[in-house]
Amino acid sequence: MHKTHSGVKVSLLAGVLMGAGFAAQADDKPAIKPLINSSMTGVKDHTMLMSEVYIPAHTNMPRHTHPVEEFLYILSGRAKLVMDGHEDRWLKAGDAVVIPAGIVHTAVTEDASTKAITTRVHPNGQPIRTLANSPD
Repeated sequence: MHKTHSGVKVSLLAGVLMGAGFAAQADDKPAIKPLINSSMTGVKDHTMLMSEVYIPAHTNMPRHTHPVEEFLYILSGRAKLVMDGHEDRWLKAGDAVVIPAGIVHTAVTEDASTKAITTRVHPNGQPIRTLANSPD
């Protein structure tokens, strides 16, 4: 069941998606809950992707890249953003950052879990995420 509003499909089954995200948190595993996956009329051949990301305490997320900029907003907790060629940066609730396209990056948590919103205007046909090798 979907409702279309201003060209964006909004799921009426948000409770089901939220339940899946909360179940992953109960298992204390990283979880990505899609919030928006919508074609864009103003940007040809691109899709708007928005997700809620949950990272448990004491977690190193896999190093990866995206073909476009990633916009990150921290909802709760804190995490260290590690980007190749940049200084590590601790982010806390309320912080926002732009991760440049093609930059290998990861997030690391310590004693507390973190929730964040990620957003990308993603080119159709491109991988959403490409895993990167660990540094030597």
